[in-house]
Amino acid sequence: MVAVPSIGRAGQPTPQRAAPEADATRRLYEQYARQIYAYCLHQLGNREEAEDATQSTFLNAFRGLQRGVDPEFETAWLYKIAQNVCLTRRRTSSRRRRVESPGDLDAMQDIIPAHQADSDELIGLPEALHDMPEQQRRALLLREWQGLSYKEIAEELELSQAAVETLLFRARRTLAAGLTDDT
Repeated sequence: MVAVPSIGRAGQPTPQRAAPEADATRRLYEQYARQIYAYCLHQLGNREEAEDATQSTFLNAFRGLQRGVDPEFETAWLYKIAQNVCLTRRRTSSRRRRVESPGDLDAMQDIIPAHQADSDELIGLPEALHDMPEQQRRALLLREWQGLSYKEIAEELELSQAAVETLLFRARRTLAAGLTDDT
């Protein structure tokens, strides 16, 4: 027996009958959920996405049944709903990947490859580095030679990350000026 909170007068609780669409959806889910999940997993290649897509498929089926849809071929109808759900998810995820960019500069540093220098570009580099202010040279060498992130350089030089960004900008500008003066 299920405990039912009493509101107002105590009496015999009346069992609420689920809508026929809910019963039909439950039956469809029990019969086809594994197949639809496998299809969604194949289409999306991700377990969490497939679980969400399966849930969306049966939610859309429930809505269709509420609107009065009476599918002649239940399996084909569910697969078509699942196909549309998966297609929509793939479109939105690819659009999201194109639009979203990492907010963390450290993440960008790991993705973008370093510039490959020509041997001719290195002529005069030791002199240009020697002529730079000490703090700029240290920051530049930590970044370009040792490959440290902005955060790691900030810790090493005991500066804020914003100060390191400014320092590296100035260091690169000073180095470029030093290299163009020598040639």
